[in-house]
Amino acid sequence: MFTKQRILNSFIGAALAVAALAAVAFWLAGLTPRWYQPPAANDPEAMALGETAEYRLVEEFQKIRPEDEVWRLRIPEDAINAWLGTRLPAWLEGRGESWPEELGTPQVRIRPSGIAVTAPTSHLGDRYAILTLTPAIQSGNFAGTIAGRIGRLPIPLPTSLLTGDLIGMVADTDELAFLGAACTSDPARAAVPLVDGRIISLQSIQLDQQSLVLTAITRPSGGATATDSPRHP
Repeated sequence: MFTKQRILNSFIGAALAVAALAAVAFWLAGLTPRWYQPPAANDPEAMALGETAEYRLVEEFQKIRPEDEVWRLRIPEDAINAWLGTRLPAWLEGRGESWPEELGTPQVRIRPSGIAVTAPTSHLGDRYAILTLTPAIQSGNFAGTIAGRIGRLPIPLPTSLLTGDLIGMVADTDELAFLGAACTSDPARAAVPLVDGRIISLQSIQLDQQSLVLTAITRPSGGATATDSPRHP
């Protein structure tokens, strides 16, 4: 039989265990991800790499191609991070937007299992929100999944807690609308509109170690939709 003292001791032990777990969780949530080392905004090498990455992407997207040509583009994570660290603010300003003041410099890490994006946020006491995107495209629509964490805490958290107004801003940007949809339940075509009316129809997003590979078809203005099956060479 349990005596009152034993019951009391059990409650005290359980309370101490919960407190210890909470303390460990609080400590882990406050740690910076080991891989978070964004380049300085004025780093010459990062500035050159970010500029080259942007021009290369624009060049590949704007290139005139045969209607049924399937083309691929590999984008390394160091080029993405150089662009995020040195050119993102100017890119947003050119579209009438600005990077949220509550968020620090973002950085990505690409692995075959997913794309992790992190940045410190004042919403979480300057802790690091981490969103891990596992991209997929099905029937011409984005069908990826996303999970959220804080710092080095392994427990998943609701993405709405971590993103604030960021997802709305991304979703309102034509070129990135499909990424915004990845963080919500809203369906979205896996397509990027171009200024001349053509559409980049994304066929797949493959992840390698430290790089992603886009497979796409450039559709003419008023032509086939993103749900059409590609004719591979």
